Amino acid sequence: MIVQVDPASSVPVFEQLREQVARLIASGALPVGARLPTIRHLAADLGIARGTVQRVYDELAREGWVRSAGRHGTVVADARPAPDAGALDEAADRLALVALQLGVAGPDVHAALDRALGRLGTDDVRPS
Repeated sequence: MIVQVDPASSVPVFEQLREQVARLIASGALPVGARLPTIRHLAADLGIARGTVQRVYDELAREGWVRSAGRHGTVVADARPAPDAGALDEAADRLALVALQLGVAGPDVHAALDRALGRLGTDDVRPS
């Protein structure tokens, strides 16, 4: 699993890591049943506190992305989390705000979102 965190980013390290792992699972790069690195190993590799990685794994488990496999560690869950329309609306609001701050027009925002969905390997991308 390849993830990176930027301690200088305005986005908290916890959120950077949670988002990246969830993205790897959603895209299929981490398939069902794949073992995640141990908390100790990932924390050491990234140079962050073990408590931060534990919190990320706990949150991903609450969201349904991963499950604890006892002594076999943390693995990618069998099913994706149920869609949360409220969370999707919040994400869309954040994207719209960033687009407005960048001065990007609506059609360009849609095109960028379609490209992002394509990079994640979804078949649900609108035709251009």
